[in-house]
Amino acid sequence: MNRLIEKFSENESAEEMNLLCIPYAGGGASVFFGWLKRLDPRIALYTVQLPGRENRIVDKPYSDIYDIIPDLMDEMDQLSDKPLVIFGHSMGAKIAYELEKALEAEGGGCEELIVSGSRAPFVPEPDPICDLPDKEFLHELHRFAGTPAEILKNEEMMKFFMPLLRADFSMDEKYCDSNRVKLSCPITAFCGTEDNEAKEEDMLKWGEYSDDFSLRSFSGSHFFIKTETVKLFRTLNEICSKYSLIKEK
Repeated sequence: MNRLIEKFSENESAEEMNLLCIPYAGGGASVFFGWLKRLDPRIALYTVQLPGRENRIVDKPYSDIYDIIPDLMDEMDQLSDKPLVIFGHSMGAKIAYELEKALEAEGGGCEELIVSGSRAPFVPEPDPICDLPDKEFLHELHRFAGTPAEILKNEEMMKFFMPLLRADFSMDEKYCDSNRVKLSCPITAFCGTEDNEAKEEDMLKWGEYSDDFSLRSFSGSHFFIKTETVKLFRTLNEICSKYSLIKEK
């Protein structure tokens, strides 16, 4: 059985805390593989590999965020041995929030939640594309930089990947939680200064979900995590250094 949570590691003997990263719509665990060389080596990097892509290409994708949370919770024990930081970008931020909410409901939780490029849960998607006809859906995908251009331009590949992309965008765009359940952990929001999908005013609304909230701005659009990497990894390492044995060294 394929697992949802995979571990990327180079130096297990030196690991002192866990970082769990959850990808954006259309993304797989591999988008985080290059992070190993940029993160503090004392951080154990875990990623969520959603079905329907990469080594899980034949598995049926989720189309509802609430369906994935129980399955993720079944695998969280492997991250319970060390302090945990959870990071999610775009769709991944929404999954990360629901996961942390479930962890806290069971008496656990992470040290800090990092939500990146995603409106707060109670802010609905203003311009959904998931139910558009294929031609219009494909056209709208161009406003996102997460789907490789070579796939968007290849008709056969798009026929293959269309169900996955529709499922991911459905999971992302139809999620809206008006309950505003406040978390016990600190929340840090990462915001792209030119991100039209998650503008600063919407990112600031994450402050309603924690008594300990901060916003970090990065130059760039929705996928600033691919372009503003020097500041991104400096900030991630800074946040993670607050926890565990890393702090004591």
